[in-house]
Amino acid sequence: MIKKTSIDRKAIYDLFQNIDLLFAQSLLTSSFPFMHCIPDQPQIENILNRVDAESVQNKGIWTEAQDQYLKIIVLGTCLKTRTRPFDLSTLQWDQISRIFKLHNWKACRNRWLNEKHKKVNWTPQEDQMLVQLQSLHPNKWCEIAIELMKICQTPYIRLGKQCRDRWVNKLDPKILNIPWYKEEELRLFQEVKKRGKRWADISAQVFKFRRTENTIKNRFYNLLKQEENRQRLGRVPKEERDILLIDSVIETLTRDLNKYDKSTSQNEVKVDNKNFKFLELDQSDLDEIVIIKHKKIEKIENL
Repeated sequence: MIKKTSIDRKAIYDLFQNIDLLFAQSLLTSSFPFMHCIPDQPQIENILNRVDAESVQNKGIWTEAQDQYLKIIVLGTCLKTRTRPFDLSTLQWDQISRIFKLHNWKACRNRWLNEKHKKVNWTPQEDQMLVQLQSLHPNKWCEIAIELMKICQTPYIRLGKQCRDRWVNKLDPKILNIPWYKEEELRLFQEVKKRGKRWADISAQVFKFRRTENTIKNRFYNLLKQEENRQRLGRVPKEERDILLIDSVIETLTRDLNKYDKSTSQNEVKVDNKNFKFLELDQSDLDEIVIIKHKKIEKIENL
């Protein structure tokens, strides 16, 4: 027996009552190029029947009929509220999802926007606005994406995931943009050996977001590749090869750090054993500065 979706047909038909035909034509041209005209009742009914007849076993899966169903509801909502899709608020997307019933509002919004989504470089204006919006709505990425597009009037889509990735990997002031220390590299490989390649967890819990997920992942694979080129393991299964390489990198970094600590300690002892005497002299008391080098006096500069 096929489970019905209990579609609220009246709520959907009401969206297409008393529409502004001029606004509708403008809306279709600018925001719904995949729809050539306002669907009539038989066309809408056909789509609803297809959705009602489907039996989707796994939640979260989108079907072709559901895509058409979503387009109908988004178009109807825009016509009813005289709003363009980019300007729909989170409340309006929530209302769309309540009519749609099969997915939540974030999934509905991302699914609809995905048709217009393409990769575009971030502008300085977007970066500046993203920083401000993150301070106003911390980590509410879908809301931030909606506000960002409204304020910057972007002709393309910014999804919540894009905004999060931009913040986490580029704009968060906690990010360190300096070369890696060997201590950090050693800690990274030790954590990967213990936790696996869980970059987000390692970034958050080990590096406190000072090193980003992408930076951590890239550093790991760069060092691993260097070690692989150095060892040339040959025909070794990938999983076994990775284990051997990780252990080898940990051993090398540990050895290098121990050498450094030992060298530093010896230098400190040598310095401590020297007898230095510091004198405070007035500039007028000095004619020139000299040093003793190999038991000879050498002049540095004239004063």
